[in-house]
Amino acid sequence: MGKVKNFFFAVGRWFKNHAPTRRRIIQVYAALLNNANLKGFGEGQIYTGATKNVCTPGLNCYSCPGAVAACPLGALQNSLGSSGTTTPYYILGIIALFGVALGRTICGFLCPFGLTQDLLYKVKSPKLKKSAYTRILSYLKYLLLIVLVIAVPLIYHNVPAFCKYICPAGTFEGSVGLLANSVNTDLYAMLGYLFSWKFALFVCFVVACIFIYRAFCRFICPLGAIYGFFNRIALLGVKLDKSKCIDCGMCISKCKMDIRHVGDHECINCGECISVCPTHAISWKGGKLFVEPVSMGVSASEAPATVKVALSSIISSGTTMPVTGENAAIAEDVSLTNQTESNAGSANGDVVLSEETTRSEILPEKTERIDGSSAPSMQKVRYVRKKSSKILEAVAWSLAGALLIAALVYYNIQPSANAAFGNTVENFSARAYDTAYAEESYTLYENNDKPTVLVFWSSRNDTSIEYISSLKDSYSELTEEANVVAVHVVNSDSAAVVQGIIDSNGLNLCDIPFVQDENSFNAYGNCGGDGAFPMTVVLNVHNEVYSRYFKPLEADEIKSDITKAMDATVYRVGDKLYDFTVDTYESSYKEGSFSTASARGKVLVINFWYVSCGPCIEELPFIEKKQEEFGDRVVTLAIHANNDDVSQAQAFINSENTDRNKASWADWQIIFGQDVGSDMFATRLGYKSYYPITVVVNAEGYITFVRQGKIINQEFDDLTDAIKAALGE
Repeated sequence: MGKVKNFFFAVGRWFKNHAPTRRRIIQVYAALLNNANLKGFGEGQIYTGATKNVCTPGLNCYSCPGAVAACPLGALQNSLGSSGTTTPYYILGIIALFGVALGRTICGFLCPFGLTQDLLYKVKSPKLKKSAYTRILSYLKYLLLIVLVIAVPLIYHNVPAFCKYICPAGTFEGSVGLLANSVNTDLYAMLGYLFSWKFALFVCFVVACIFIYRAFCRFICPLGAIYGFFNRIALLGVKLDKSKCIDCGMCISKCKMDIRHVGDHECINCGECISVCPTHAISWKGGKLFVEPVSMGVSASEAPATVKVALSSIISSGTTMPVTGENAAIAEDVSLTNQTESNAGSANGDVVLSEETTRSEILPEKTERIDGSSAPSMQKVRYVRKKSSKILEAVAWSLAGALLIAALVYYNIQPSANAAFGNTVENFSARAYDTAYAEESYTLYENNDKPTVLVFWSSRNDTSIEYISSLKDSYSELTEEANVVAVHVVNSDSAAVVQGIIDSNGLNLCDIPFVQDENSFNAYGNCGGDGAFPMTVVLNVHNEVYSRYFKPLEADEIKSDITKAMDATVYRVGDKLYDFTVDTYESSYKEGSFSTASARGKVLVINFWYVSCGPCIEELPFIEKKQEEFGDRVVTLAIHANNDDVSQAQAFINSENTDRNKASWADWQIIFGQDVGSDMFATRLGYKSYYPITVVVNAEGYITFVRQGKIINQEFDDLTDAIKAALGE
């Protein structure tokens, strides 16, 4: 029986010794909350929803498939690069708010890449201790902040230099996170020297973090440098009561960061120093919310073992420190043993106290500090944990858990009432009522060159009748952007009754189709109808549900969803190209703009590129060669992306950057255009917004070929074959 008891006792002790600290739990929680879009890892796609307009406090790459918010460092570089003469107050204000509230507590508790470094350091290996050299090296991040984060984006507009050339979080979370998914295997063709450089640098950081505590955080991270400026005034963090400090140096010795004193600009507020301070001079800001001090006098003989052993260990180690008065009496007792951990708190600085637990502090009587000043007389302070702190802690953890669950549900379970890229609606061909619409029937899949709006109504529902009537004056405007169809649902009313309602409300003058749903294809049910009217459904060009509403809408609300459905639509081989117009750069093409409609009757080759994309620059001469080979039968449009090098595009086109017997690319037959928005055309035409992308459109305006990645060497013949196929050869 005793053996069984000892076994369970040993198991319990093992779990107790290996249980994660509160700090580690908070770190894992923050990493999961920042990357709550877990389905992004399975889909291999980046979340681009509304919360991506908000910055997370820590370093978490925007391009990570799980990321639900933007990285403040990337947002700062982008805002500085595009600010011109306007100060980017929004992002500067957000970062300042984070800094004033938390300082580098963000680094210690909330940064996902900080957690990654902590876990790497746990790998068993020889460790490089901090020294005067690491302290000097810690100032490198301030230089990187000034040069790469501030100066380069301001001088070379829209060049986020740190993210582009250095940041290992972008390489690990963004690049590796996307490339690891099998759906993104076509991205390998895009990889060039820049990726090789960043991946090699990432490996160096990983190795360094195994041997050096938080190597990236200490020496490289500009975000930590920014938050360090706020450490002194931050509302949350560790604080030092100088009146209690005896300058023993144990806090600095315990800390793995390159601090000079507790709470300085290098301190990440991890709290580990709290448990080793012999006089308990270090505490959390706001700690009085949780504990209540009660003071009383005490003699040197009553000094707790933690102080005695701490001071005796300092003396035995050879550390020079004046020992006078009460300290001398304490230091003489060096025979104490395993009482050193008594009430010292957990390794992460948590105050582990119950209502019955007491915690003692010793302040030496007239003790001379290293700086020559004197400390007040010795006293014992008993800290009793407030009952209210337990309630406050329970409420805080409950709210945090509820927030995480809500985030996971929101980002990973699409609500059926308004689902982006939902189920594909089955094709149907419905009989049309007598209106200005000339056809006798309407077939859904014959009209997929633009989004479709299906308005479901019932002759037995007055609200739905009023709704379709209220849109009467807007139908013509809506049909410019989408196919609009009013669908009467199945009920027992005859066609004559339905036609009468249409006529009496003047809807027979509308040129949109009013059609009749049937049990045989049940369009209402296939679109998610549940008996409520009216129901408005917006479909993208692939007849996939983009949005669904069971209430009347204003015309502007419908137009907004049409635009969103268009922007979110992925155009594939077999789709009809939508017509668009782009502004053009100065080149052999003398017009100021180009419309894809003007190329109808010829094969149109569209290539998406930008100046600093190595694979893009490498393949463009080959595409120009194809243009020369096929001559007037082909029109080639090279669309420069709306990203980091727009201001340099014209200079690049004009420069001597080709060996094709021409002075510059401006002499080519290729038409150089400029994208607008957020890579809108690349996203729509190329399936993904990665570069380079080449699209071939036949004379009738249908997409016949899409290739992501550079088209050279072996793949070059694929483009030749695609152009010939589009020409009908």
